[in-house]
Amino acid sequence: MRIGYVHGSPLFDKFESKYDNPTHLRERGFTDVVVADQLSGGLHAEPGALRAQIESCSDAGLNVWLMDDLFTLSADSNAGCPGLEASWDESADSIRACLEEHPDVRGMVFRFGETFTHPSSDFKRYDLIRCDCIDCSHIDGITRRRRVIELLESVVCREMGKRCILRLWDLGEDGVHADRTMQARVLSKWGGDPRFMVSVKHSQTDYWRHQPWNPSIDLEGPARIVEFQCEREYEFIGMLPNWQGLEWSQGPVECGEAGWTGLANKRPPDWAGVWVLPLGGGWAKRHAQSTLWADMNVHAILALCTDPMADADDILHQFMADESLPKEGHALLRKSAELILRLRYLDVWRLIADQRWMPAENWFRDDNFVPGACASIANTVTEQGLADLLRTERALASAMARTHRMEAEEIEWGPHADFILESYRWAATFAKWTENVWDALLRAAPLKRDEAKLILLEAAPPSPLSVMD
Repeated sequence: MRIGYVHGSPLFDKFESKYDNPTHLRERGFTDVVVADQLSGGLHAEPGALRAQIESCSDAGLNVWLMDDLFTLSADSNAGCPGLEASWDESADSIRACLEEHPDVRGMVFRFGETFTHPSSDFKRYDLIRCDCIDCSHIDGITRRRRVIELLESVVCREMGKRCILRLWDLGEDGVHADRTMQARVLSKWGGDPRFMVSVKHSQTDYWRHQPWNPSIDLEGPARIVEFQCEREYEFIGMLPNWQGLEWSQGPVECGEAGWTGLANKRPPDWAGVWVLPLGGGWAKRHAQSTLWADMNVHAILALCTDPMADADDILHQFMADESLPKEGHALLRKSAELILRLRYLDVWRLIADQRWMPAENWFRDDNFVPGACASIANTVTEQGLADLLRTERALASAMARTHRMEAEEIEWGPHADFILESYRWAATFAKWTENVWDALLRAAPLKRDEAKLILLEAAPPSPLSVMD
């Protein structure tokens, strides 16, 4: 399966794109699509509108999935705790009702461990992992998660005859998604129904660099789907080229895994396919004027799903040929991930903190600079006598961005020239601005959050970026 899912922001209106068009998805090579999720209210979406979406996708030749969070219950329910049988019973009833209302869907997807507010005030979501009231304080996390598997396998697969995907994503680096041992213990509860599958991100925690290939990918058990984000929300979400093909094929070089992991070297033993986020993430709105960089990575992951042993350079060459991009640009696009690594992350801080969850304190998050994180980094780096090393690092980022920009300006890019050149020019602007602002932050250390915020605001971040309140 090649499942397409456009991930909107939980705080802002959905943005429209060609990836909302089921015909476009089918033509690109997708086989399945998620048409309702935890943002739109998959379990309790308005039936008429949802039915029209399902029919449109089915007519285009796509299999359809619905997604939601557990528990999603009526707002007037007295349940919501995993220690109450009513929570499980009401969830089962809502799943049955949804599948009876929409019998043509291929299956349902469920998540737990991260809960968004339901779009309708008639329903409420409860976090079955973090609830610690008197009714469930005695139930450990393993038992709660195992109960989810029992519920879904029993109701969705055996009773309703549908496929079910349990997305194991949860927040942090101590949950079932990032912990191979915990995940194996939880999945030991699987009863063996082949229609029940699990899905994990290819990265151990979230879609950042300095992330090992998810160590749970090659676990035995239910068929497994691997998830990929083509526009990384923490890495400029489609404004800059960010070629992921080599990492997805051979593993993350910055983690010492090149040639050891990636789809070419470490795949699920029962691989059900890929979950692909062509666009989307946490940004308030789209700023990229083209989907070219997203398209580049969509092409890569669909090609690797077809042939995980395919050469990443050959995949990039084919994409460039399809988009009428000149061969002379191949080397530049191939090393775009190196530029992103230099622009977005801080090697000095990695040596100090070695963070997997939110590397570099998330000093730059989505389309915002984070004053508290910047203050913390500036203070600690200065205390440890490493301020000049951080300055040198940012100067190297500026030099790399300038070099990439100059190389881009020497190439005749054809119909995409304006967008491509603007991407590289913006990268150089971002690099120089951050070089200057880090110098100012380090000179002012020790800093409080509000002082760091003032420095960031006075420096006026390059549009469309801003400073977090």
